[in-house]
Amino acid sequence: MSKHRIRHENAYRKGGRDGIRDFLDDLLALTPAEVHADLKRLATNVAARPKYQRIERDKS
Repeated sequence: MSKHRIRHENAYRKGGRDGIRDFLDDLLALTPAEVHADLKRLATNVAARPKYQRIERDKS
């Protein structure tokens, strides 16, 4: 994958992670404190999916 393409993909993926974080903030504001730990764990699991992870360029 070209350097430009990797940069574009990483920006797209960062936008996805930012969206997850924003959505989590909104949910935390609306839900009772008892479910906050579950919501944070869910957001962490979703953000850990490969489609949201940064692409590291091969340095070789």
